Amino acid sequence: MHKIRSQYPILEKYTYLNTANHGLISQELMDYRINEMGKMRDQASLYTNTRNDFIDEVRIAIAQFVDATIENTAVIPNFSTGFNTLIEGIDKQSTFLLLDGDYPSVNWPVETRGFNCFYANINENLESNILEACELHQPDFFCFSVVQYISGIKIDLEFVKQLKDQFPEMVIIGDLTQYIGTEEFRFRESGLDIILASCYKWLNAGDGNAFICVKEQIKEVIKPTRIGYRSTKNVNDTIPEFIGRFEPGHQDMIAFGSLKLALEVALKIGLDKIQTELQHWSEIAKAEFKSRDLLDEAIVKRKQHSTIFNIKGSHDLYNKLLDHGVVTSLRGNGIRVSFSYFNNDKDLARLLEVLDL
Repeated sequence: MHKIRSQYPILEKYTYLNTANHGLISQELMDYRINEMGKMRDQASLYTNTRNDFIDEVRIAIAQFVDATIENTAVIPNFSTGFNTLIEGIDKQSTFLLLDGDYPSVNWPVETRGFNCFYANINENLESNILEACELHQPDFFCFSVVQYISGIKIDLEFVKQLKDQFPEMVIIGDLTQYIGTEEFRFRESGLDIILASCYKWLNAGDGNAFICVKEQIKEVIKPTRIGYRSTKNVNDTIPEFIGRFEPGHQDMIAFGSLKLALEVALKIGLDKIQTELQHWSEIAKAEFKSRDLLDEAIVKRKQHSTIFNIKGSHDLYNKLLDHGVVTSLRGNGIRVSFSYFNNDKDLARLLEVLDL
């Protein structure tokens, strides 16, 4: 991991525990972007005319990374854009199950369109709360973040598979933004029907790139209406495919090239190694925070957790951490810290040192 850390100059200046806010830009990614910008400067349309074939390459890379079908995978600039396009194609009489306090970009697009919404509480009994709500309300759709952005609570994906078996007609939509890149994920084997994710966090892919993947049967349930020139892959007089509705207009080749590179880097490191490293940080950080009584009971009682923690603390503590070079975020009623695979023992030690001052 020392070699990996050398790719991120910021780690020489700060104890960076804020991947849940924004991932890092590696030197390799910076070099790639500079090189591609040079091509755009020197070649102009000779460069951008290759856009269609290149975006197809990116789409293939995404589909292989998450085990989705290529024809049902689209590139999108961010989660919110893709999710709003998706929600606009759903019948207004549909009912939704949401998590109370989930990421605003998940809940707001549903709530503001006037759908009838039900809610499950986010606590140590998350899965039981969801199952009870499904049995009670029989929602048409269930939308949620796989990892909660404030608390770091991670839903049991085996539970999601069982939920889909029990409610096969319910469409399950997952926001993978705080999850993708932390472990191997196989979409076709999952209980999820639709996945979307922005990739600037745990994949360290920079801004402006995201993706959506759907399962084939979803095309009969959701009818997105957005359209633009590239929705037909620049072929005139053709009927846009379902997935093309998420790709109107031109695509940012450099942003999506950055995503392709980020996927390659993650695979080169090895998702199994990344998962092992993150499990290590989840366990030891939780133990340290628990011993200092910094965690809510809901987190303490969960058997498994992500590497995102919300510890008890005020704005003053946040500023003290920053003054000592420890980068975190103010979220909810506390301070959110998040560990990535490039963090090391010194990073945790530094955090604890400042907390104990």
